[in-house]
Amino acid sequence: MLRRIVLVRSHEPLADGWTARSFGPAGSHLATTIKVSGMQLDEKYHPVRVTGRMGLPAERPTALGFNYARVGPVTNYAVRSEFDDEEAIERLRHDRREEVVGVYADPTVSTFARPYCGGAPVGNDKDVAQKLGVAALRRAGLTGRGVRVAVMDTGIDGRRIPVEGGWAPVPGYVPGSTPPDHGTMCAYDVRIAAPETRILDYALLQSRGETWTAFLSDGIAGFADLMDRLTREPGPLVVNNSWGMFDRSEDAPIGSPENYSANPDHPFNQIVGSLVAAGADVFFAAGNCGGNCPDSRCGGEDTGPGASIHGANSHPDVVTVAAVTVTDRRLGYSSQGPGGLYNRKPDLAGLSHFRGSGVYPADGGTSAASPVAAGVAAALRQKVSVRRRSPAQLKGLLQRTCRDLEGNGWDYDLGYGVIDAAAVVKALRLKSVQKKTGGKN
Repeated sequence: MLRRIVLVRSHEPLADGWTARSFGPAGSHLATTIKVSGMQLDEKYHPVRVTGRMGLPAERPTALGFNYARVGPVTNYAVRSEFDDEEAIERLRHDRREEVVGVYADPTVSTFARPYCGGAPVGNDKDVAQKLGVAALRRAGLTGRGVRVAVMDTGIDGRRIPVEGGWAPVPGYVPGSTPPDHGTMCAYDVRIAAPETRILDYALLQSRGETWTAFLSDGIAGFADLMDRLTREPGPLVVNNSWGMFDRSEDAPIGSPENYSANPDHPFNQIVGSLVAAGADVFFAAGNCGGNCPDSRCGGEDTGPGASIHGANSHPDVVTVAAVTVTDRRLGYSSQGPGGLYNRKPDLAGLSHFRGSGVYPADGGTSAASPVAAGVAAALRQKVSVRRRSPAQLKGLLQRTCRDLEGNGWDYDLGYGVIDAAAVVKALRLKSVQKKTGGKN
């Protein structure tokens, strides 16, 4: 059986299914309007609203990325289906072309953390705070208070990290109920720079065997829920994603309309861009398929420069985070650009491979680097509103103030360099709380 995401034109029954988070209201409509022989709709996956900007085939990815501003926003709905064979997929495209916007790959995605390239930690979380310049954030009164950070991961242990709600693809999930693992590590690392953030537990990845995995279609549902949340409750929102696709063998080939890794029209890439456009600061780990010591899960042709940052992890609108140690050494597993969707990836580097959460001997991988960087953004958002600086403007500020380790400007290994909270505070000219109030910090 072939699993695919099917993007369907908007109709009221689909909207009702999304609102109810249930396949039921849309079931008969889908059976009538899109189902063909050899196709089985997944009734465990409710219709998901996807807002984005679909490009013309001739405009699909270029070396500089797709210009979304050329086309207007559209709303469609994603459903998940299985097909007997490729002929059934072609039958759907041909026979139901009035209703079906597109059919897309639904690869497996998983977490970006494992202790390799030498398993021993390099420094600890206090060293990370010192290297980041967290003291400058504190002098400016920045702790992330009131800022929401959605940790889209394996789930969080609420006994260790307080959470304020969340989401999961599995109905009935209680946010904060997951034993300590990868998601708890990421939430802990966000709080190095922003200890007073409001953590949201988006438990996307589920335990299967010895790995934490999900289907990309579940990621679409998670991002759609975040879009709803941001609409209902406006305000700063930072989203951390320390996961991605290791092996492109599950993806359609580049150039295929089904492709995810390099196709801006894929619904997950679409909804990621829409969430940023709505005002969220979205961070993605670059990946752990760098050329020096890639994760064993990386595909044979998915390691090293130009072959290791795929799909939304390379989206032009997100902050793509590479990894270094507190001694400013690039970690060999850190994925290298160019990216699949956008050439100039990664954007910057975060700190990783340190003793921190206690979940693992080392908080490692680009999995740790990304929430460390996201925590800096969360702390800044306490005072820097989206109206004052959009996600694109905040991203540009983080890039301009990086510590350039090589002195050569941007490069495919570390982007603009290592994130530097103290330099950002200085660039923003944020006065210390003590000077402003005359009191003590």
